[in-house]
Amino acid sequence: MKILAEINHLFKTYDRGGWLFGKKETKTVLQDVTLHLGEREIVGLVGESGCGKTTLAKVLLGLEPYQRGSVKVNGAELNRLSKADFKRLRRQVQVVFQDPYSSLEPRMTVRQILAEPWDIHGLHKDKAEREQALTALVRAVGLDPLHLNRYPHEFSGGQRQRIAIARALALEPQLLVADEPVSALDVSVQAQILNLLKDISRQRALSMLFISHDFAVARFLCDRIAVMYKGRILEAAPTEELLSNPQHPYTEALLSAVPVPDPKVQKQREPVTHKADAKRRQGPCPYAARCRYYRQEDCAAPQPAPLQDNGHFCACVRMPFKKEKSRYAV
Repeated sequence: MKILAEINHLFKTYDRGGWLFGKKETKTVLQDVTLHLGEREIVGLVGESGCGKTTLAKVLLGLEPYQRGSVKVNGAELNRLSKADFKRLRRQVQVVFQDPYSSLEPRMTVRQILAEPWDIHGLHKDKAEREQALTALVRAVGLDPLHLNRYPHEFSGGQRQRIAIARALALEPQLLVADEPVSALDVSVQAQILNLLKDISRQRALSMLFISHDFAVARFLCDRIAVMYKGRILEAAPTEELLSNPQHPYTEALLSAVPVPDPKVQKQREPVTHKADAKRRQGPCPYAARCRYYRQEDCAAPQPAPLQDNGHFCACVRMPFKKEKSRYAV
């Protein structure tokens, strides 16, 4: 499988403070992140709020610089692209944001919103050709051509997200970054948008980085899932393998919060999340202070290279690969 986007040992920091006499501090948001996306592959990125998922997406889109590591799209290193090369990259990588209303210009009609990328890149200059392309684009996302002359405030949330998806598809990208595109929508509308994204990825041979909090959503859409915590990838595996055989304690903690329809099973599944213990030395493992399997001599010592087994990556020094199946598997 050809690798479309490749992230290797990525570090991203933000500086804060330092204005006038304030003390300047550097906060590391992404630490040694390694992830790749193959052609026609949908990779899910799951983790709690503030763990760095959106920052990783911004780095991949070229919206944020990075300090160390490598980020390549089609073999091109993002930090080394010229202005002209970066403009060409925009045609290969597009984004769908979480809030469809704030991501659309309220003073522009749908026609203007969808045509703007073509104006920037000099595409579909012929009027008849452009009209035909606009019609095909709105129909591809389940809208009517009559909607082209309306404004964003005249649509529901689900329809606005369809417009945002249509705008992302206008340049026929190879990679789509979807940053929680259904979290602001009703459940019934979520299902429609997810089906739409799945159909589009198949029909257009799209790769996708799909960011979500919801394992059920990621299970439906994604081929692989990576679990992030405090700026690090702690576990990554094919979707069914990760959900049926989680190896990292943090993945177990997330899965313990997923409701189970059977009340008897749900009662037996005690949550495995724990408050941070200040007495524990964090060391190289970011999850050590909360881990239920913590052992001083193992977890506080320098960590070896993360283990992999048939495509299943896990950054825990103790658990991989345990023989007994986790009771928190779903």
